[in-house]
Amino acid sequence: MSDFIPPYPPRPPKSLGPLDTIKHLRNDLLSFWPEKAFSRKFITIKLLTRTLFIANLPEAVEYILTQNPDNYGKKSDLMQKSLIPLIPGSLLISHGDLWQKHSQLIRPFFGPEQLAKFSQIMLNTLGQQQQRWGDLPAGSTLPVLPEMKALSATMLCRILFGEQFSDTHQQQFVQTISAYLLTIEDLDINTFFGLPSWLPSFGGNKSAKAAKAVHACIDKIMAAQPGANDSSLLGLFLSLPEQPLSHDQIRHELLSFFLAGYETTANTLAWVWYLLAQCPEVEQRLHQELADVLGDGMATSDRVPQLVYTRAIINETLRLYPPFPMLSRDVKADDKFHDRDISAGSTMLIVPWLLHRHESYWENPNHFTPERFLADAPVQPIPFTYLPYGLGARECIAKHFSEVQITLCLAVLARRFRLQTRPGQTVLPICKVMLRPNNDLPMTLVKR
Repeated sequence: MSDFIPPYPPRPPKSLGPLDTIKHLRNDLLSFWPEKAFSRKFITIKLLTRTLFIANLPEAVEYILTQNPDNYGKKSDLMQKSLIPLIPGSLLISHGDLWQKHSQLIRPFFGPEQLAKFSQIMLNTLGQQQQRWGDLPAGSTLPVLPEMKALSATMLCRILFGEQFSDTHQQQFVQTISAYLLTIEDLDINTFFGLPSWLPSFGGNKSAKAAKAVHACIDKIMAAQPGANDSSLLGLFLSLPEQPLSHDQIRHELLSFFLAGYETTANTLAWVWYLLAQCPEVEQRLHQELADVLGDGMATSDRVPQLVYTRAIINETLRLYPPFPMLSRDVKADDKFHDRDISAGSTMLIVPWLLHRHESYWENPNHFTPERFLADAPVQPIPFTYLPYGLGARECIAKHFSEVQITLCLAVLARRFRLQTRPGQTVLPICKVMLRPNNDLPMTLVKR
């Protein structure tokens, strides 16, 4: 069992004032939380004209996400403003009847039969990645985060548009998406917190211009793809009976799927490689499981449930570094929880960054301990304290897809390669939109 404490930002000894909080938030969503936030159960913050409630106990998370979701179903103004230019009306940001309609249409796309077909695309892509890494000279240094981004992008593009998707189209598509993501990293904190308009804001209207470039690129790609089929996500949309979605709606759902999976998968895998490099005993147990379960055979989607320690490593990585460390919801109507009045128009925050490291819910919460996610662990995770994919009706619709994808990536590549950090190498998590390493994580490739 590892005793390694992975890096996290320094925590202020006490709560920051409103202006210092805003200053921190404009640069990072992680570093302003004081030490006491990781032990408190319910927090109320008055930030100028805005009231924020932070649900930091499992009963509150359960109530908000499963018992009274209609009152907390609308994502915050910042999320809406950030993504509406790119994916208006999509599953990722819609709510109410529109969300219900799209959810019912899309959910079957991630059922067992279709996931088996998608996983074959993942494996084919991983075979090419193995070949490329295998052709590199021994001891090559790899920028692991960009490597995982490229791998994630290739997989997702082939699943979106088919395995014949060209490298040129992929490069153009990813470039326009990356440009858009950069524009929304300029956080408009004024919108998020309902602050006065006279406070300086960032971001401008750059995202609208970037969104148009993305739309032009994907429209060109969609026009060149074959029609209805079951070998790509686009083909599945085109196969829907009586075509209930317009061209633009299909475009926005494809983009929504890519946005939800591209950097989250890449960032998680990058963190996994870093953590394994610090914990040789964990890495050794991973290699032993891969040998025991897979033998001389292939890592396939039907083997994923048997890779229990591999999945525990991934789960623990997602606990320490949740892709979306802060979930924000607008409060629709006045409510009451544990004798606490929740006013309409306020903001309710569920913060995995706090819940996943809370002193009351996890033993040694800052340690990297994959064993806590094994079935025979003496203490099991408390329900509603672990939510890397969200929970309730709005839990990520592609959760199982993501779990299979990340598990196959680790299982296939770790059988042939190790990645080692350099002496004195440092990294910290940072978050503006999604949590990621603050550098490219250069690591040395070692062939097994």
